[in-house]
Order: sequence, then C-alpha cells, then structure tokens
Amino acid sequence: MEFRARHKWLRLSPTKARLVADAVRGLDVQEAIDVLKFMPQKAALYIGKAVRSALANAREHKGEAKPDVDKLYVQTLMVDGGPTIKRIKPRAYGRAHRKRRRTSHVVVILAERPADLAPRRRARAAAGAHRVREPGPHPKALEGEAAAPAASTQPKKPRRLGFGRREKYDAKVKGDGQPKPPSKEKATVEHRKTESGTKGGSKKK
Repeated sequence: MEFRARHKWLRLSPTKARLVADAVRGLDVQEAIDVLKFMPQKAALYIGKAVRSALANAREHKGEAKPDVDKLYVQTLMVDGGPTIKRIKPRAYGRAHRKRRRTSHVVVILAERPADLAPRRRARAAAGAHRVREPGPHPKALEGEAAAPAASTQPKKPRRLGFGRREKYDAKVKGDGQPKPPSKEKATVEHRKTESGTKGGSKKK
C-alpha cells in the first residue's frame, strides 16, 4: 500500500532540492523526518513538509487494511522542475540581465517495507561492507612486506632530470658537518708600468 503527497510550485532550484532528496530516499519515515529537521538547506524544510503530509495520509487512511506506520519508509522521492519565472536585473548603461527563477515540484511516496528488504542504513552492513576488522596488521600491509625483499634486490635506477642529466644518489647533503673545500681565490693581477704606460692600457699623451 502506497501513500502519496505532493508539494508543488516551490521557489527553489531542482538541482539544489535533489541533493537533499538523495540524502533521505530509502530511509524510514521517522528517521527521514529527523534528518530533514537538522539539515541547514532550504529544500529540507519543504521536503520535510511533504514527508509529514504523506505520513498524515497514511494515518488517516479510511480503508479496511490499516497500514503499520512504523514500517513505512520513503520509497520514492522525486523532484521535478517546474516553470521558470523570467525576471530582469538592471545593469549599467541601460542594460538588463536576465534572471531565471527556478521552481520545483516534489512528489513523496511512502510504502510499507517488506520483511525481506532491510533498511538502506543496514543493507550495506548486512552485505559485509562495514565489517569490523580484527586487530592486527592490514592484509595489504602483509602483502607489501612479502613483496618488499624481491623489490630491494634490484638496483635502483637513476631518474632522468631532463637535458641528459641524471640524479646522483651518492651526492652528499649540504651542511653534513664536513669541512668545506678551499675556495679558489681570484688571482690578483699586478699592473706593471712600462714606457708605453700601464700594461693593457693606452699610452697617455
């Protein structure tokens, strides 16, 4: 049995509303209401109203078979785009820029969860996605340790640094405490005076 509610003509972008809808789709009704209550997005307020309206429809059902409200969950939550309202914004030099005000239509369908269908929150845990790992080293770490000796036996190849240069692995780090090599001081050249003047210069007249 399904219970439907609609919230139309929302002054909200469908793209932003779908982000909120994806967060609560598949959850139990009460859990979805609690999540939407504390979400800061504007769309959470309107989607929460639609979910509570569908829940009220289920409680006020006049049929012979009364639904179990505790088993209801958000089966379908669709956000469709509505008409776009065109507006303009005045700009400089008499120009006008187009402003598009988006609208949305929200459709919520609640249904009773079958016994063989686990809640979305516990479905992955039942499938083993959230298994608790036993204490100890990770299996991938053990595989890496087993492969490490084979990789260490091969000599390390120098990297290409571009322009035909190679990286030197035996280069010493600067500032390792060893004395610096003697710096090559510039040889001072003494100018000798000759009859024609200073060597290398023109003769003064």
